[in-house]
Amino acid sequence: MLDLAERVGLSATPCGRRVKRMEDAGIIKGYAARIDPVALGLTVSVLCSVRLARHGTEGTEQFLSAIAKRPEITECLLVAGNVDYVLRIWVRDLDALGTFIRDVLQSIPAVAETTTMVILKHDNPYWKAAR
Repeated sequence: MLDLAERVGLSATPCGRRVKRMEDAGIIKGYAARIDPVALGLTVSVLCSVRLARHGTEGTEQFLSAIAKRPEITECLLVAGNVDYVLRIWVRDLDALGTFIRDVLQSIPAVAETTTMVILKHDNPYWKAAR
């Protein structure tokens, strides 16, 4: 709290009260640790777009249920456009990526097509701050 108070130009007590009010109001939903995937041996990050074969409740639930069990997937975004979902996936290497795409994603009956983009460099300021 002292570091936050210093950054926003308040003393610790008023800063703590403001944070508490934001927590109570639901503005601050929680706190989390930023994990360095590379420290866990996960050196390849990809964005994978997924187009579903079946768009009804059954196909969507089948897809979401299957991917919910996969720790490699760190983000799942429902998007508008010519694909249905974009996934952020972390794996140890390209061989693991190929196995994951082939044996996991493409084996889900509701999945019609996947397209994978390997991330070559992270230029996001948030990412740099996490390292």
